[in-house]
Amino acid sequence: MNKRRQRWAVGLLGVALLPAAWAADDDSLEALLQREVQGPSRYAQSLLDAPAAVSVIGRRESALLGHATVADMMARLPGIYFSHSRQYISVGMRGLNRPGDYNARLLMAIDGFRSNDATYDQALPEYEFPLVAEWIKRVELVHGPSSSVYGGNALLGVVNLVTQDGADAPGLRLQGSLGSFGSRRAMLQYGGVDAGGGDLFVGANFQRSDGEDLELPELGLPGGRVSGLDGMRHASLFAKYRRGDWRATLSAMQRDKDVPTAPYGTQPGVAGTRYRDRYAHVELSYDEGWRDALRRSLRVGLAQSSFDGRYVYDQGLINRDQAAARWGSVDARLQWKGWLNHDLMLGLDARTVPGVHQRNFDEQPFASVLDSRESSHSLGLYAQDQWRLSESWQLTAGLRLDAIKDFRAEWSPRLALVYRPRPEESIKLMLGRSFRAPNLAERFYADGVSQQANTGLLPERLQTMELAWERSLDAQTALSFNLYQTRLLGMIEIVPIDDTSLGRYENLSRVATRGFDLGVEQRGRSDFHWRIDLSLMQARSAGQRLSNSPSWLLKGHLILPLAAHWSLGLEGQAMGAREGRVRVPGHVLVNGLLRFTGWQGQVLGLRVRNLGDARYWDPAGPENEALQRVPQARRSLQLDWQLAF
Repeated sequence: MNKRRQRWAVGLLGVALLPAAWAADDDSLEALLQREVQGPSRYAQSLLDAPAAVSVIGRRESALLGHATVADMMARLPGIYFSHSRQYISVGMRGLNRPGDYNARLLMAIDGFRSNDATYDQALPEYEFPLVAEWIKRVELVHGPSSSVYGGNALLGVVNLVTQDGADAPGLRLQGSLGSFGSRRAMLQYGGVDAGGGDLFVGANFQRSDGEDLELPELGLPGGRVSGLDGMRHASLFAKYRRGDWRATLSAMQRDKDVPTAPYGTQPGVAGTRYRDRYAHVELSYDEGWRDALRRSLRVGLAQSSFDGRYVYDQGLINRDQAAARWGSVDARLQWKGWLNHDLMLGLDARTVPGVHQRNFDEQPFASVLDSRESSHSLGLYAQDQWRLSESWQLTAGLRLDAIKDFRAEWSPRLALVYRPRPEESIKLMLGRSFRAPNLAERFYADGVSQQANTGLLPERLQTMELAWERSLDAQTALSFNLYQTRLLGMIEIVPIDDTSLGRYENLSRVATRGFDLGVEQRGRSDFHWRIDLSLMQARSAGQRLSNSPSWLLKGHLILPLAAHWSLGLEGQAMGAREGRVRVPGHVLVNGLLRFTGWQGQVLGLRVRNLGDARYWDPAGPENEALQRVPQARRSLQLDWQLAF
């Protein structure tokens, strides 16, 4: 980083470590550390007793920082970093975020139910996701492998999104936003509880942006700029109704994204290359609560997703790339506390994908390149015992067996020893093993231009050892520390074939990662809060540092009440350099939100992203073969107005 950016980083660190001028509520952090989380074991348990290191950000904190998407909320959690190809956003953890990878090593769940799709086994957290930040009660990041209860994809972590109930956000709320680059947004939501005890939450979101003008000199256009080709349109819907032991949930979204980077050799600077993504999910769940020492639950879901890519080539050639999938899921669990000092859980989940249709064809004259129809089915059985050995010691042991079509059965064990020397402190030692089966796109996609099929791919397997420490230092201040070491065997990565642009996914050699996350936070009354997180990481394969893998990451935020009805939220991130086709330098980003609540039922907010107007880039993936690096968003302003009835 240059000296100017270093001053930004030092300034951010200094602001985050300002001494508290507001006295904290006596139980503010104690209540925070004693709260429940659902992500580690798929049922509610104490944060300090959970058999994993867990980071949490809640709705109130997120609102005061101006978050609009799930990605905004996740970006504030330790160890997470994003890459944006100007087509999709991908999530990195523990130094793993390979250019061109699907986002398949992180499992995302909505209220504990898997939301990764059936074609690419990924869940993308920005506008490719059906939920927005206002509909989420809290985001729980479970660090490390969790295949012992979730099955495949939970290699690096699990992001569990706990959604709002009607009782959490009663009444009707309308929100409108206008901002830079022609961005505009309309969001409405309603929450309520009826006389019979039924709880309803409904939300709808509509968003549009004209996008930025980009400097892409590698494309050889006059002036080196691309204008008017970065637009995005998004619409999403979420509804949840709970009555007694039953709950019904619906989520859906559509995103249309113009692509300015001339991917896969398309014609640069010409309109018409774009992606359309759709996703819909319905779920019916039953949870009878505790009946004496027994609790039973059942969840049934149906979902579908589709992708439609349109590519414009020279001489008017239009190529289309499509994928469509439908699948069904069942999750049944029993919990039993009839044995003294034990909390036993038995579970079964099944997923059936009757067909994933992948097509690639030229429009005129019509020529079929790929027409693949494949199916996938999986069944998982798992058990976990949380055994309280004494007042201070607890042992959690879990084991899961997964049977997946075309692959041998996979065993996923987990062991976590938790020591509680005092009520406000927890020390955890964790061992685990996880796996990820190759998805249908990695195995069967073959267009003859970008990818060749490889039906012989094998699952990735990850082994990890972790040590976590969480401690409330006083009534205002808390400290967290997480040390880890992992080995990823048979990592799946696209490999060039000869000297052409054609690639094939292969199982490569072992990848070793190690590092730690260190966080400190302080909370006071009147929403005063600051937190800072430092992550050091090292990810190597065959002695070489992985591409798109920073060695350090620093994050911080400050929420500061100002005069009556005013607040200021600042968040910043500094990241080290990353390797790619060229070395991408480190950068510092600061976002800010000025918020006013002095008018009854109304909230006004002015958010500035990239306050310092930093120029920064992400490494280019194989889809953007003409680029060395991809420019990221410059400074933008957004004005929000919310009205509550």
